[in-house]
Amino acid sequence: MMNIRSMIITCYAVFVTLIGWMLSGVKPRENQVTLLVSFQENAAALIDAYQKQATMTMKLTVLYTKHASAIEKNDSHLSFRYFHEKNPFHLIQCIYVLLKSKVVVTDNYFLMTSVLSNRPSTTCIQVWHANGALKKFGLEDASNHNRSPRDIERFKRVYASFDYIVTGSDQMRNIFKKSFGVHDERFLPTGVPLTDVYYDQNPSSFVKEDLPKGKKVLLYAPTYRDFAMDGFVLPFSKEQLQTQLSGDYILLVKLHPAVKHLANTEADGQWIYDVSDQPLFPLLCACDVLITDYSSIVFEYALLQKPVLFFTYDLETYRNKRGLIDHYEDIIPGKACLTQDILLKELFSLNESTNRERFRTFAKEWNQYSKGQSSEQLLSFIEQQLLHKKRPASQ
Repeated sequence: MMNIRSMIITCYAVFVTLIGWMLSGVKPRENQVTLLVSFQENAAALIDAYQKQATMTMKLTVLYTKHASAIEKNDSHLSFRYFHEKNPFHLIQCIYVLLKSKVVVTDNYFLMTSVLSNRPSTTCIQVWHANGALKKFGLEDASNHNRSPRDIERFKRVYASFDYIVTGSDQMRNIFKKSFGVHDERFLPTGVPLTDVYYDQNPSSFVKEDLPKGKKVLLYAPTYRDFAMDGFVLPFSKEQLQTQLSGDYILLVKLHPAVKHLANTEADGQWIYDVSDQPLFPLLCACDVLITDYSSIVFEYALLQKPVLFFTYDLETYRNKRGLIDHYEDIIPGKACLTQDILLKELFSLNESTNRERFRTFAKEWNQYSKGQSSEQLLSFIEQQLLHKKRPASQ
């Protein structure tokens, strides 16, 4: 029997299909490219590259959700539009913009891209919001066993709209193949745009004026837990920072956008700081050690060649409820620490040469194609290969 949530989503999907059918006669504008954004990092990199290339003929529109609101800029050459997916009027406007586009670049699962599945005049490119994956998603998501066949078919319709999928490595390509149910001809090995900033000679920096001098910085960036939205466990308490770590460290806490206003970080402004509203890259540059769990942050952070720890206090719960990639413990460049005591021991042994070499190998493997010009390569592909041609991959 269909539950209430599934019924609501089904009605939403029917509404999207109906609007897509009603607007199916809309013709794309010449050279119109639309970014459909839920995480700002990839879009920011593409916009930056676009602004630096004066010879491009494409006209860029940016549709963004609440979590990516910081992406909007004052630029007369770009059109920015905020949308709320649950607002039917916003949804109609977004679908219209997508259908008016020659190329759509999206960074997440958006049900509205399903209207592009049988539309040869518009090409859809998936630029996933991470350049690696430790969690299972898409068709591999562990929660799918609770979903109906109708739900799975809806997922497949969205994945069928992806003519191309940008990838930063062969490892991630293989994950996409299983997660989206797609084939090799769909992949663009241009590298992931969000990694470009890691090759910048003058990267933006996190302002440390409000932090105590002479302290090492631990950055805790846990992943999103949809089964525990308002709770998480800190890797170290204030007392542990003062005693077991001899007062040498402070802890910065960066929560996922979906939970940052729900969870209590226990920040005291002296030992523990809530930096959830700060951009990620400057924080990664500023920290001495990253502490994470199942988050994809580690894949881009690996480019900085700095130490990382994995605090996996709910490993089996997360594996059962959300799903982790096979052989998770063997793939991560470190030990899966189930307790604070194990985490503390790992912190004290971070400088061992075996750990550093494992991390270098990990960075090279998962950033195989991300070499610092990924945004330019993707924009050039769109400009030269797509704006005047029909979609080749899934027609």
